[in-house]
Amino acid sequence: MGVAASTQPTCLLKISGGLGNQLFQYAAGRSLASRTNSRLVLDVSFYDKGRHRAFELDQFSIQADVQHRSSGMTWMSRGLQLMQSVLRRERIYREPHFQFDPHFENIQPPVTLTGYFQTYRYFEGIEQQIREELRVPDPSDPETLQLSRKLSDQNYAVLHIRRGDYVSSTKASRIYAQCTLDYYEAAMERLPTSNPVLVLSDDLPWARENLPAIRPLVFPEAKLDRPGLADLWLMARATHHIIANSSFSWWGAWLAAKGGLKIAPRRWFHDPTMNDTDLTPKEWIRI
Repeated sequence: MGVAASTQPTCLLKISGGLGNQLFQYAAGRSLASRTNSRLVLDVSFYDKGRHRAFELDQFSIQADVQHRSSGMTWMSRGLQLMQSVLRRERIYREPHFQFDPHFENIQPPVTLTGYFQTYRYFEGIEQQIREELRVPDPSDPETLQLSRKLSDQNYAVLHIRRGDYVSSTKASRIYAQCTLDYYEAAMERLPTSNPVLVLSDDLPWARENLPAIRPLVFPEAKLDRPGLADLWLMARATHHIIANSSFSWWGAWLAAKGGLKIAPRRWFHDPTMNDTDLTPKEWIRI
């Protein structure tokens, strides 16, 4: 019989960003909580201020408590909470850099975790557990189901193009490299079959107009309100993957069954000093 939840030490994990970021953060926190027999609590107060992103982990079978820290909390209760943390000698761990930090494996709760943790190495010890808890829920929109039926017996590949803030935001465009059309063409040439390639993107009109059709391309309807979870579900059912430098498409490829070809861009960031060698599993191809 396990330790009662009330007596378990706590891993408090600060969740932020879009769905891809949330999945990485959860997987790392879940791994630490599992290793230390701790209670995982997700602090989702990041989303309490009308962000353009939404908290989406509650759509999955996560094993964690969700805490909106800012709701109904006065300055007095915040002060009391801080004092309690000090009395418990609660540690604060801030991710020091982008690549895997081996010190993470020595953390002992109670602890507050802050970071993005964008490498599979943080959770490779409980890979199957993460795959089960983060299995993408089945979609309900007719178009996604129709696409799935159309492609299900064709061993299809999926190609993801990320534009959005990578194009519209000066800050993001300075950080992240752009995947070129040459990259996508070279990646499609690596595919082992001429089966259909499903193209998913946050800018489908641009993708339809610019992507070279060296393989049979399939596009969803270009809807502004197309659900991201539906795209992730389609990615996870594909055989082969050509991803963007996006944590969202990274998860679409990782959650899929093993054995297919997974191609990722060699350049993830503009800054050449950013070490992203831990980002992709060794069997993935980077071009």
